[in-house]
Amino acid sequence: MLSSKHFHKLYGNEPRPPDTVTTVDRLFDPAVIEDPYEYYAELRDLDPVHEVPGTETYLVSRLSLIQEVIADPSTYSSDTIKFLHLDPKGRPELWSASSDIVQDIDVPMVLATADPPDHGRQRKVLNRLFTRSSIEAREAKVRALVDELLDPHLSIGAMEWMSQAAVPLPAVVLSRLLGLPDDAAEFVRDFGYASGEQISGFASEERCSEIQGIIGDLGPVADAYGQARAAAHPDQNTVIGVCAEAVSSGELNDLEAFVILLLLVSAGSESTTSLIGTGVSILARDQALQERLRANPALVETFVEEACRIDPPFRGHYRRVTRDTQLAGVSLPADSRLVLLWPAANHDASAFESPDVVDVERDSPRRHLGFGWGIHLCLGAPLARLEARVAFEQLLARTSRFELDMPAEDLHHHKSLLVRRLVELPLRLTL
Repeated sequence: MLSSKHFHKLYGNEPRPPDTVTTVDRLFDPAVIEDPYEYYAELRDLDPVHEVPGTETYLVSRLSLIQEVIADPSTYSSDTIKFLHLDPKGRPELWSASSDIVQDIDVPMVLATADPPDHGRQRKVLNRLFTRSSIEAREAKVRALVDELLDPHLSIGAMEWMSQAAVPLPAVVLSRLLGLPDDAAEFVRDFGYASGEQISGFASEERCSEIQGIIGDLGPVADAYGQARAAAHPDQNTVIGVCAEAVSSGELNDLEAFVILLLLVSAGSESTTSLIGTGVSILARDQALQERLRANPALVETFVEEACRIDPPFRGHYRRVTRDTQLAGVSLPADSRLVLLWPAANHDASAFESPDVVDVERDSPRRHLGFGWGIHLCLGAPLARLEARVAFEQLLARTSRFELDMPAEDLHHHKSLLVRRLVELPLRLTL
C-alpha cells in the first residue's frame, strides 16, 4: 500500500490553495523529463502499472510485465496513434496524432503500429535489407563518413558532437538506405524531428500546426517512390526500391508502402542520433572507460549495448488494450492505453545485476529493451548498432582523450515523453 508521502510523490497532488494549477502527474515535470530515473524507480517499486490520472493510460515499468504485454498482441495491440499530451490548459490527455492532411484516408497501421499478421508480412519485405551481410556491406562507407565528419574538428581540438556528428551521420546513412541522395539528409532530419516533436507531449496547438506544414511536404520521398514504381527493375538495395517491388509483386499495396517510408523517415535516424549522443556523453565523463576501450576495442560492441540499456533512445512505446483485463492485479478497461517504459525496465534490479552501472563485460549484453523486444524489436537495430559502434571506435582511435566542454550538470535533453536526445554535447578533443 502506498504511503501518503509516496502517493504525493507519484501523483503530484499535495494539498494546494484552490486557485493553484498543479501538474497531475510527475511524468510531465520538467525535472523528471530531464532525469526520469528516480521516478521510474518509484514506479517499479510501488506502482508498476501506474495510471496517469484522467487519461486511462497506464505506465508499465517492470521488465517482466512489459514482456508479458508484448507476448500477448491479441490483448495488447500496437494499433494506436494516440499519445499522452498536455492540453492548452496544461492538463494531461490522450491525444490523436492523426494529421488533418490524411483524415479522410484510411491510413494502414505499419510496422511499429501493426499487429500480426500484417506486421510480419510488412517486416518480411524489409528484412532483406537488414541481413548480417547487408549491414556488414555498409560498414566501410559508414566509417568513411564518420572520419569525414571528424576531420575538420580534430586539428581545432573541439566540436559540438550532436550537431556535427550524431545528427548528420544517421541522417545521411538513412538517406542512402532509403535510396535518396546525400543532400536529402536535411529533409530526413527535419521531417523526422518534426514528427517526433508532434508526439512529444508538449507541442502547442500553434506548433502542431507548423509541424503539419513541415510533414505535409513529402518532397524527395514522394518523387523517388514515384520513379521507383515506374522503373522496370527498382534498386533492391534501397528501401524505396524494395517497397516499390513489393507493391508490384502484391506483397504490399501502394498506401502501405508509402506509410512505411514515412514511418522510417520519421523515426529512422532519431534512435541512432540519441544513442550516439548518449554513448559519447558517457565516455566523455569517464576517462578510465575511454582508456579501457582504446586498449581493447572489441569491448566497444558491448559498450554500445550498455549505452542503449542504461539510457535508451526512446522512453517507451504504446499499446492499446483490446478487452477488459488485468495486469499485475490492476484492472485495465478495453480501449485504455499502456506505455511500455523501456528505460525503467532496463534499470530493473530483478533482471540486471547492478543495473545503474555501465559494465562492458556484462553477461548477455543484448538482453535489454533499448531497442524494444519481441516481434517489434526495432527493425533498424542492426544498422543503429553498426553506426554507433563505428562512431565510438573512430572517435576513440583518433583521439587520446576527449571530455565535456561544459559542466555535466548543464547538459539537457529535448523536452519529450518519447525521445531521449541531447540538445548539445560540446567536446574538447586531444590528439
